Amino acid sequence: MSVAGKAAAFQGKSEDKPKAEKTVSSSSSGAGAGKASFTEALKPEELAYFNEVCQKPFSGQAVAFLNAYWAEVRTEAEFIYSVAWDYFKKTDMHSQGISLIHLYNEGIDLDFDMGLYFYEQLCKMLEESKNAQWTAPNYKLSQPVMQTAIVRKKELRDKVDVNFDGRISMLEYLLYQYESVANPADFCVRSMSYGEEPPEVRAARLALEAVNAAIKEYEAEKSRLEEQAQLPGVKGLSAVNLLAQLGASPLAETLNTALIKAEAALRKAQKKFGSGGSGGGGSSGGSGGDGSSSNGNIEGAMWWMNRDLEEKKKRYAKPDPKPKS
Repeated sequence: MSVAGKAAAFQGKSEDKPKAEKTVSSSSSGAGAGKASFTEALKPEELAYFNEVCQKPFSGQAVAFLNAYWAEVRTEAEFIYSVAWDYFKKTDMHSQGISLIHLYNEGIDLDFDMGLYFYEQLCKMLEESKNAQWTAPNYKLSQPVMQTAIVRKKELRDKVDVNFDGRISMLEYLLYQYESVANPADFCVRSMSYGEEPPEVRAARLALEAVNAAIKEYEAEKSRLEEQAQLPGVKGLSAVNLLAQLGASPLAETLNTALIKAEAALRKAQKKFGSGGSGGGGSSGGSGGDGSSSNGNIEGAMWWMNRDLEEKKKRYAKPDPKPKS
């Protein structure tokens, strides 16, 4: 839905929900005290901007949030990347009946039922002892509050759904989860004060998108061959052969080249703006070493791209044939 369309949806639904439910609270306390309330109504231009960000894929929304609140949530960045983003994608795939990565295009939001499913799966995962690393004290702000389905759905409708469109975006989830340090109005004020995305950062982002495209092609061929490998006779044996050679195929070469180009583009951006820190440690390099620039705060974006490239290299990069000295 376009920005104008979402704004229209907001206007069309405002009569169904008392405005007081999403206006400034008269009192606030805790870590977020002194800032605007989470439930402060957005101004028209802020709502338009908010909707614009919510039209980005889940990852783009997460980056926008991290850019705005890096100082406050940098220690939670790994949880947002490895857990929240992963479960948003898995939930979206589940809602579409998709199980194969090459068939999935990253979404922008979930309906309320899928929002409930997301929380159910997230809470279930965090309760398992094997996932204790994600409940460690350094991820305290990331822990979801346990609620019944009825209470959760009411919370999603009355509070989390900032723009009244009946759906839950990644940005809305993040602002709600980290409401002790963030809120929609403050997010808009911060983010709208930033300039355009620097050319070097844009080049790195586009290079990573090219990696994603190459991964899709590689995974599609892998899936096709795995399916054919189950066939009897010559066709099955041929597919098994091709599958064994897939790592040295032109598709693998294209993917490896895309990874190399993305790493080079990211290195160029890092040289100017820094690496975006470590998602829990200090940052380094570029523009005073704080990841900011005259274009606005990009520390979250730099960290996210570094982390994403690291993950993709781990899964798909060819091992370096040169022996280490």
